[in-house]
Amino acid sequence: MRLALMGALASMMAGCGPSQPGQVATVSPNQDTADRQFAPPPAGMAAVYFYNPAAGGSAVNVMAGAMVVGQLPPKSWMRIDLSPGWHALRCITTDSANPSSITLASGDIRYVDVEMPVGAEACTIRETGAEAGRAGVLAGSRVTAPR
Repeated sequence: MRLALMGALASMMAGCGPSQPGQVATVSPNQDTADRQFAPPPAGMAAVYFYNPAAGGSAVNVMAGAMVVGQLPPKSWMRIDLSPGWHALRCITTDSANPSSITLASGDIRYVDVEMPVGAEACTIRETGAEAGRAGVLAGSRVTAPR
């Protein structure tokens, strides 16, 4: 059942946008710099930074629950604000899907490494510490979220 669900999600996400690095829209350099300030989330929310630190490989689609967070090519990142509580996370490529989860408290700022390195058989999604997460964000470019 779980495998069938992941397969269905992978099929759905395959049509959600470009899958080659460089085809995902990035924000302006000024906006990118402003967004790297790691500002606290709005009251009653938590901030989650998703980042792809890989130097190469495929873009990875990211979901939080039923929400499409966006697509992360290598050396990119995006931030979303989520309500406190437990959230299912997924990375999805044309050939793989992997689940993870995160439990958030109001005011949290958390970091999630999402990547599909060259030669890997599956995408990976895992929470990392603040130091590694900030470094991953600072090393990449902010991509735009779907509308």
